[in-house]
Amino acid sequence: MRGNDPLIEVLERNHDLIVKQQVLVLGEINSPQLMKLLVPTASATVVTDNYVTATNLAAVMGQLLGHSCFEVASYKHIKVIYAAASDPRLPEEIGPVERVLVFVAKTKNLNQHLLYTLQHKFHLNGTEAKITLIGANDAGGKSADGLVKGVASVYKHDSARKCTVFEGSFDHYEASGVGLKDCKLPKDVTVDGLTLSQEPGLFSQGELDGGTALLLQAVKDDLKTPEGPVLDLGCGSGVIGLSLAQMGCDHIVCTDISATALYATQRNAAHNQLEVTTLACDMLPSPELLTELHLPQSKFKYIVTNPPFHQGIARSLKETQAMIAAAPQSLSADGALYLVGNTCLNYGANLQEAFAQVKELIATPKFTVFKATLA
Repeated sequence: MRGNDPLIEVLERNHDLIVKQQVLVLGEINSPQLMKLLVPTASATVVTDNYVTATNLAAVMGQLLGHSCFEVASYKHIKVIYAAASDPRLPEEIGPVERVLVFVAKTKNLNQHLLYTLQHKFHLNGTEAKITLIGANDAGGKSADGLVKGVASVYKHDSARKCTVFEGSFDHYEASGVGLKDCKLPKDVTVDGLTLSQEPGLFSQGELDGGTALLLQAVKDDLKTPEGPVLDLGCGSGVIGLSLAQMGCDHIVCTDISATALYATQRNAAHNQLEVTTLACDMLPSPELLTELHLPQSKFKYIVTNPPFHQGIARSLKETQAMIAAAPQSLSADGALYLVGNTCLNYGANLQEAFAQVKELIATPKFTVFKATLA
């Protein structure tokens, strides 16, 4: 999380909008400095889908989060909720709302889906909540008012640090009876007899992406005797973990930073009558967390991943490179890391540094599937 975040600096100069109010904070939060600005509120509830964000905000309050897809931390009048927008437990944790503060994400459908899901909280006892939309101009801040078009009256309130602030209220909601519209929901994905429901914001909306399809093909061809424990790292909607469960692998752990991904994976596991364990964490689980999982020898037999890089290549490459370097410590001596990446990313060089043996199982002009082993 960034220390000097322009959005937080712009909010600070508009701090009077949230002081002594019951505030609900949504969207893409990039700095723990937000917590300082929430101290003078009457109450504040922060909802985030990002586990790193949630744990950092909770740490400011001296609180620790667990590793499920739904976690809550609170101190005095401030609450942090790590949850998927579709999780029915989320509205139950949100009290009266006087003002909705939205940090606009570059992927606006995440904001739209969350606002749609929680909109009944914005109109309690006939009083319409106020709304503040704040976003970087290069992430859709200039057009953020479109999120509440037809339901709230908003106007441009401030502009600074290449960010825009809109201010208004949900004054049209009660009068018109027309609520916020949801984003376009992605279609289900069918893979080898599995039906996988999708959620807004997950990678590869409404289809199985080419890299993951190639990875599954390679793993199925290479694993002659499927067994576990297996780590599906960056699980998304659970396609890798559930496909391996269908093959006969056991003790499958699906991890992701996103509460939405973990929630979707749990729902898809239940729908397809398969068993996996979901775990909120950033990249590899820590050794302490592996011990808590009671895995055989506290190690995985296989790690299977299509590591994310769509949040920005430079940033994500660094995270994936660190994961590759640390992966041997999470594998049993006879284990293997299966990884697919865009061929141009050249993960092979990083794998060669960390592992004794590295094979290219499938290579196309666009994707390469690697198998890396310790011996």
